Amino acid sequence: MDTEMRNNLTLFHSDAKNSEEDIFGRSQLQVWFEVSLGILMCLVALTGNILVVIAIHYDQRLNTITNILVENLAFTDIFMAALHMPFWIISLRNGRWIFGHALCQLVGLTQLIFGIASLFTMTGIAFNRYFNIVRRNLYIKYFSTKKITYIIIFLTWLGPIIATTPQLYGWGKIDYHALFADCTCVWNLPDVSFIITLCVMTIFLAAAVITWCYYTIYKTVKASGERMQGHAAKSNMKSDLAHKSGEKTENKVLKTSFVVVCVYMTCWTPLSVMGFIEVFGGENPRWAHLFAYYFVFCSSLTNPFIYGVMNPQFQRTFKKMFRIRENDVQPISSRTDFKETKNTMLGSKVVLVDDMPSTSITLLPLFRDQNHNASDTGVFVNVVAEAEEQSDVPGKSFIRKNGQAWQK
Repeated sequence: MDTEMRNNLTLFHSDAKNSEEDIFGRSQLQVWFEVSLGILMCLVALTGNILVVIAIHYDQRLNTITNILVENLAFTDIFMAALHMPFWIISLRNGRWIFGHALCQLVGLTQLIFGIASLFTMTGIAFNRYFNIVRRNLYIKYFSTKKITYIIIFLTWLGPIIATTPQLYGWGKIDYHALFADCTCVWNLPDVSFIITLCVMTIFLAAAVITWCYYTIYKTVKASGERMQGHAAKSNMKSDLAHKSGEKTENKVLKTSFVVVCVYMTCWTPLSVMGFIEVFGGENPRWAHLFAYYFVFCSSLTNPFIYGVMNPQFQRTFKKMFRIRENDVQPISSRTDFKETKNTMLGSKVVLVDDMPSTSITLLPLFRDQNHNASDTGVFVNVVAEAEEQSDVPGKSFIRKNGQAWQK
């Protein structure tokens, strides 16, 4: 009896020791490095996106059509950081899944829903900016109301649910992936139709749409700047101001477009490559899977910086929230987004955008002679800016008279 008890005790300790051993042979230093990096990413994503949501409601000037979509994007990343990433971090620590099959199915499903909803929202933001700048008439007619924006948001959530739930019914499969240290869709199934359909309809299609929208936006801004310079030249005016204005606008739009597209590709391309290598029977080292997953979660922590911090309007609100250089934050009654320049030979004025948000663009000004009727004095400039959306009245124009900005 004593011998049997000792054998059972030895077997118990052996099983406990084996359960503590890492299946990948990682050292404790490596384990805690991976876990610490995951925790840091989770906290940064959670904090950054919560600040974006708070800023939108803190300053009513940020309550615009585009920022409603930005807020939805922040919520997708908050849900990812709060409801999914903790399970991934625990699996990184233990080297295995410890929560059971049912929770694995749920966690894997939410990971796909939150990730795809984030991609679809970024696509919606790109569409919003495209119609706002390139197809202005269609934007005013169809996309300038909050009702349509809420419908778009509803579709950004409905689409991922429809795309991912077939895995629960047999088309595709969710299981724990040891190399990713997460419950996610299984890539190396005999029937690869679901994986190919999912990737094409989400990652690849979103990438194509986002790239095309921002490329078209940049071309439109560039053409607008060239028309502005050409009009100034025909009017025998000094074109330095028009050139500087067009160049400034081009650089801002180019920077925003470049950052959005490059960050998207950087975050999602490695995972797509790893997945398709598995689909076609190949193998990848664990470090490649790990870094691909880190890059995917990096999308959740970079979105607040791209869509929030890079926007001057958000910058002013963050300064006001944290009481940083309060003198630089002007009240809405005294702040204008315009800067008046010197008079031209014809007595006309050129109006430039002073603090243009990264989502804005100036169109070709209409130069008027001040010898016209009194009702025509001033310069009428159509500005595709966030200020238009704040009034909830699409297509507003701004008139510069006697140093003041008036809404038409």
